[in-house]
Amino acid sequence: MLNQFKYNQIHIILTLILIVILSHFIFFITEIRDLKKNYTSETKIDSIVVLTGDRFRINEGIKILSNKIGSKLLLSGVNKSIGIDSIKKEFSKYDSLFTCCIEIENISSNTFENLRETFLWLKKNKYNSVLIVTSDYHVPRVKLESERFIKKNDIYYHPVKKNIMESRSKRLKKLIFEYVKYVRTYISIMVKI
Repeated sequence: MLNQFKYNQIHIILTLILIVILSHFIFFITEIRDLKKNYTSETKIDSIVVLTGDRFRINEGIKILSNKIGSKLLLSGVNKSIGIDSIKKEFSKYDSLFTCCIEIENISSNTFENLRETFLWLKKNKYNSVLIVTSDYHVPRVKLESERFIKKNDIYYHPVKKNIMESRSKRLKKLIFEYVKYVRTYISIMVKI
C-alpha cells in the first residue's frame, strides 16, 4: 500500500514536470512565431552583426546594409576555412559593400562567443547601437546572451524567418534543440556561470 502511494506520487510529480516543460516549450514557440523586427528605417543604428549559421542570414544582413541601415556589418562566426573572397563570390552584386563596409570574424564558434566578439568589435569601433541578424528561432537565446554584454536599449534584432523549403520535422528538431540550449543558457545566467 505504501509502495503504491509512493509510486503514484512519483507519477504525479513527473507528469507535472512534463506539463511545465511542454507549456514552456509552447510559450517559446509562440514567442518565436510572434517575433518581429524591433526597429524602423528611422531608428539610429550604427552597425549590423550577422550571426552566421543558417545560410539565409548573411544575405539578409547584406540587404539591410545596402538599404543604408548601419554603416558597417560584421559577419560573426565565419568558418576559419572560409575567407572573405569566398563570401564575396557568393554575393557578387554587393561587391562595393565588401570593399568598405563588411568585416568577418572567425574566432567564435558558439552564440556566447559570437556576442562576446560582437561586444569587443562594437567597443573597438565605438559603435553605440547594433542590429543583430539571426534566425527567428535563435533570437530568444541571443537576447539572453547579448544582454550579458550590451545595454538592452542599444540592441535591435532582425529575425530571419524560417526557410520555406524546410520540412516540418526538420523545423521541429531545430526548435527542440534550440529550446534545450535556451534553457541551459537561462539557467547558466540565473546561477551566474
